[in-house]
Amino acid sequence: MEGSNMATTQEIRATSSIGRGVPRVDGPLKVSGKAQYTSDFHFAGMLYAVPVEATIASGRVAKLDTAAAEKMTGVRAIFRRENIGKIFRAVQGPGFEGICDERRPPFEDDVVRYYGQYVALAVADTFEAAKAAADAVRVTYAKNKPNVETDLKAEDEPEVVTTTFMPRQRLQSQRGDAEAAFAAAPVKLDQTYVTPAETHNPLELHATTAIWDGSTLTLYESS
Repeated sequence: MEGSNMATTQEIRATSSIGRGVPRVDGPLKVSGKAQYTSDFHFAGMLYAVPVEATIASGRVAKLDTAAAEKMTGVRAIFRRENIGKIFRAVQGPGFEGICDERRPPFEDDVVRYYGQYVALAVADTFEAAKAAADAVRVTYAKNKPNVETDLKAEDEPEVVTTTFMPRQRLQSQRGDAEAAFAAAPVKLDQTYVTPAETHNPLELHATTAIWDGSTLTLYESS
């Protein structure tokens, strides 16, 4: 019925979770404080690293002043392109059906491609010292006008990429014509729905802990 606000009732399948309480298997551990996250793993001799992130969206790093940060208590190193050494581009290994979010090696060059890109890395004996050192690094930029075009295309990337789920289109969204689709719809419902605001508050910090044991590397990573 065109222009109808009449509600319709649909039968919910017995296997559906809609309208039913679903137990959280991780709930008891989280609310009791017993759940272990990546940052909860501590090992002897472990160091902490905090990145220095770009504060511009496009341009180039003209100068990195790390002198003050390197003299701070507990700081082991301030890594940047000039002193980090050779890092190779990430590639897929045999039998691994996944994709790295960013396959460009860290500090490959001085080009800033997006706001928040890592331009240096502070390493220290404690997280607090590493954070203070990262904040003490002074970066001078040569700014470029960022590309704000709505039709952006990835450089040298295939249209279909391999992920842990299945081959998927790299472009995850497409803009259609909502007004034309609504006008051509055989049934039209005109109603206003209001939902409360939701704020995502993660229980853990994003972190990765890497432990070498001979030639074996174990990673503890937040998801």
